[in-house]
Amino acid sequence: MKRLLVLLIALVFALSLTGLAFAQAKAEKPAKPAAPAKPAEAAKPAEPAKPAEVAKPAEPAKPAEAKKEAPPKPVVYRMGGQVTAVDAAGKKVTIAQNSVKQQKKVTLGVGKAAAKDLAGIQVGDVVNVMVSGKTVTAIKKIY
Repeated sequence: MKRLLVLLIALVFALSLTGLAFAQAKAEKPAKPAAPAKPAEAAKPAEPAKPAEVAKPAEPAKPAEAKKEAPPKPVVYRMGGQVTAVDAAGKKVTIAQNSVKQQKKVTLGVGKAAAKDLAGIQVGDVVNVMVSGKTVTAIKKIY
């Protein structure tokens, strides 16, 4: 087993040094006959130097144009708990979450789509709600 491992390591080392290169050989083109040499052209006289131009004053930097980006879509998440208060007129619901690590109460506003389902919700009901920001988008009574 040790011999096989040593052989494998030696093979990997050898391949890393040599590198496997698979190249396709290009077909060689026949050589063209040499073109006759052209006679050298006479050198042109140098042009006279131009006077230096006056430098323009630096323009103030333009502020980068603010790109209009679409606002990010609000994150929608599921939240569950027991209803401790319902305010149908003010479209608010308070939900208590009890978990092993922490207990918290959250008061959320109710959106238009979830307002019709709010009528069937009473204090003490266990619900699942879909929340976007601090607004309930859907509410469903569990028991």
